Amino acid sequence: MPDITQPETVRIVERRLDGRSQGGHVGVPDQPAKKVVANYEEVAKSKPADDRITILGIPVEQITPATQAALGGLVAEINFLRGVVKRHEKSAPRKPDNQNSAILEPDAFVRALGGMLVQPAPEGSSWALVLVHVSTYEDIRRSSGLLAANGVLADVAQRLKEFPLDPEDATSGTGLGVAAAMARTFAVIGYAGGSNLAALAPLPVAQDPDAVARALRAHLTASGYLVGGIEMSLVIRCAAAPIGAGESATLALGRADHLLRSN
Repeated sequence: MPDITQPETVRIVERRLDGRSQGGHVGVPDQPAKKVVANYEEVAKSKPADDRITILGIPVEQITPATQAALGGLVAEINFLRGVVKRHEKSAPRKPDNQNSAILEPDAFVRALGGMLVQPAPEGSSWALVLVHVSTYEDIRRSSGLLAANGVLADVAQRLKEFPLDPEDATSGTGLGVAAAMARTFAVIGYAGGSNLAALAPLPVAQDPDAVARALRAHLTASGYLVGGIEMSLVIRCAAAPIGAGESATLALGRADHLLRSN
């Protein structure tokens, strides 16, 4: 069978290596037409607003991990400092003798507590250890970070300092309601580890420690707390355990903790 011959009038157009067309014009490979680009832009404008997670307005996927961590820390620090400013704005002195008491760190608190327990309680009173547990602490730590959680714990400690023990506060509905003849304040206040706070209180012998715990919880939860600039309620548990003669600080904390968990 004879070969099929190509007509002389037909010329095969081959792609030029320099990117020029056979007519001499330079083309841009795979470039979409302007009309197609405009259509894409119109479709993009019609889409809903971008709801991606952002840090200070910058989408997370556009930030390197190191920058993202730095910006996240900056945002957490800003929220923490806002809480500090808010606490200072609300901490106008009401009880000078009580406001000046320091809030000790765990080790310092245990040492101070042990030093107080070797001394007798004021006349007509007996020592009681008040323990406060902020149950919402871990939830805040997971959702808002460690700085926010510690800031809330500091707010609770401040309110603990402000808890009225003076007899003139008995009719206010927030005090202990006792008819003591002396002005009383917490002997020592501090962090007891984790999300716990503790305070040593001289209570009249006839005063029910459970009533102290109920009054204290009402005082601590009377209003919300600021978390990252948002006010929210906290779950707080309180217990007050009388301290027997000769008890050590560790034993007193253990008894108060057992009482808190059993209630």
